Amino acid sequence: YYPLDVTRLRYLGGSSNHWGGNCAPLDKSDLDQWPINYEELKNFEKDTKDILEIKNDFIKYDKSIFDSFRLSSIEDGYINFREKYFDEIKNSKNISLLLKTSVLYLEPNTESNKVIYIHINSQNKFEKINLNKNSKVLIACGGIENSRLLLWSKEMAKNKFLKGLPIGKYWMEHPSGEIGHLIGEKEKVEKVFKKKNYFLVPSENFLKSEKINNIRFSVQFWEKTDQENYKHFIKDLICLAPMYGKKIVESLSNQVVHCVSAIKFSIEQKPNVDNSINLSKNEFDKYKIPQVNLKWKIKEDVFRTLKTGLERLGEESIEKDIGRVGIDKYVYEQTFKNSDDIFANHHHMGGTIMSNKENVGVVDENLKVKNISNLYVIGSSVFPTGGHFNPTFTIVQLSLRLVRHLTT
Repeated sequence: YYPLDVTRLRYLGGSSNHWGGNCAPLDKSDLDQWPINYEELKNFEKDTKDILEIKNDFIKYDKSIFDSFRLSSIEDGYINFREKYFDEIKNSKNISLLLKTSVLYLEPNTESNKVIYIHINSQNKFEKINLNKNSKVLIACGGIENSRLLLWSKEMAKNKFLKGLPIGKYWMEHPSGEIGHLIGEKEKVEKVFKKKNYFLVPSENFLKSEKINNIRFSVQFWEKTDQENYKHFIKDLICLAPMYGKKIVESLSNQVVHCVSAIKFSIEQKPNVDNSINLSKNEFDKYKIPQVNLKWKIKEDVFRTLKTGLERLGEESIEKDIGRVGIDKYVYEQTFKNSDDIFANHHHMGGTIMSNKENVGVVDENLKVKNISNLYVIGSSVFPTGGHFNPTFTIVQLSLRLVRHLTT
């Protein structure tokens, strides 16, 4: 995985200081394992669009030329929360803003069922915030730091505080990148997608019948460049003698070759208890708090979904006279170790997942930490499953839902 010091932004506004702005709500099927339903989240869609300044409606499962795939859209919601809300927060009479401050750990009462102190370091000074009896504590530190803070707080407590909860477990990402190529007429392929922000997604029937992960596909055509004959030679070689040309180029570069266009994907990763956030035993930060030891692997479910999805896309591309699909060898080798085209998306999900089931979730359906009366967690760390869409839109929906819960 990426070095953890470059995949997190620990300052006001968080990752909204550096993101692509891609937004979409999760699909209905993505919430099958959530303790809240799709319609309940959808109630907050309009307010979330307003916050993210999204004007267009989302397209969900629009009919496509293919039988097994539908079209869904991603909209641009690029908002920098620091720039948008800094003055409002700074000037608010109800908000105390502490900059250059780190939360170190939470301290419980003797009964281990309530947070009574928050230990911080502010402006290089250690302090302890004393909470009154009606205080609620909301952790919103991101998809890695939420788990880290709870794990360290549990270790510092020396009692039953947070014991027995699967903190850090079921961590997820969105494996993404280029996974094949489509050879066909550009105009025909572009008509398949209708618009640039539309993606092919499995139909609900295809998802359920094949028991695959949710996934989205797009196609990127290579644009003409002014570079010298080398690239043209490679292209001619591949097109005139596909198998031989690919073999030569791949032997020189150790990378797969995508002809004409690349098929791009972003995929759901099913929750797995082995993918987890843990505290390091030998690396510490400047406050002597253990660094994160992240265990993350891409499992068989991802490769099976890619194989099933791409093969079906290839079959239906032939049937509909769209073109021919080539699938990268990594799908069949079930490893991305030798690929420079596959990456994670900096979408940190899971670790403090939401569930009403015993011994499964860290938080309940209202995002309250189990067995703790005044502690809540918000962010993508509470996602029980992640779908394939970028998590920001859903994070805002959940935040609005939590506000309603705490104020009614």
